[in-house]
Amino acid sequence: MDIEMIIYNALLMDPYIVEQASGRIKFYEYPESGSLEAPFIIIDPIDIPKPADLADDTWLTYDCLYQIEVWTKDRSTTKTLGEKVHQVLWKLGFKQNGGLSEYDSGIFRDARRFRGKLYREDFDIVAVSLNKEE
Repeated sequence: MDIEMIIYNALLMDPYIVEQASGRIKFYEYPESGSLEAPFIIIDPIDIPKPADLADDTWLTYDCLYQIEVWTKDRSTTKTLGEKVHQVLWKLGFKQNGGLSEYDSGIFRDARRFRGKLYREDFDIVAVSLNKEE
């Protein structure tokens, strides 16, 4: 399951995020502060997805922890983009779990951490039920 792509594609569904950061939503890639001209969003896993929520000795979900950072030269834009990211991740089932807001070298940075669970893509409840009856 490519959770980073799930998050990335969900961010691209928000018109404001696309308007502000299209082409500058990256995985693990941080911009150089001196070269930042437009808003930049970084998707950064904090921990690997872990199996969670067991049923009949089978794990059902991935427990995930991600940090999504917004970097801009404008405080208001940073706050608005951070809030939009929060709304998008909320719809995916991720809840904000801390973060930080800072300013350095002309860059406003909003770094929010999100924890959430996603169901396995390969989980087939019918097959598991049938196997249990045998």
